[in-house]
Amino acid sequence: MKIQPPRIVYIDDEECIQKFVERVIRNYFNEVSLLKFRNRDEAWQELLRTDPNLLITDLRNDNVPTFPGSTKEDMGMSGFELLQLLAARQVKYPILVVSGCLSISGMEGMAKKCAGPNLNVSYLTKPFTAELFYQGLLKCLGPSFHSDAPV
Repeated sequence: MKIQPPRIVYIDDEECIQKFVERVIRNYFNEVSLLKFRNRDEAWQELLRTDPNLLITDLRNDNVPTFPGSTKEDMGMSGFELLQLLAARQVKYPILVVSGCLSISGMEGMAKKCAGPNLNVSYLTKPFTAELFYQGLLKCLGPSFHSDAPV
């Protein structure tokens, strides 16, 4: 019986980080359905349609406005707000939070508070190595999706 490739939704406003993460995912998994978003509002619409095997999200959205001419206040929901919405929906899929702000005192605790006790959330502080990211993927997806491809 063939295992379905993982379906991953990935949200990050930093293009260089998106490219790195995509390269790692595609190198480690023979097949994958990867939907990338730079804005959580757009990703939320996708998450309302269908559940992924894994959601990967940053917490802050510093440089991607939701529409031309918008201001910082118009930049859409934060990762913290997304976690709250996911908790309210009681989603069962794993979530991997990858964010540089996790290194700031109290931010991981704030994220955990937003996620509540029932979400399956793991945390990875930027910057990270390909190996650390891969370990985070395995923790979230489990070994059934494992590939032996090198980074």
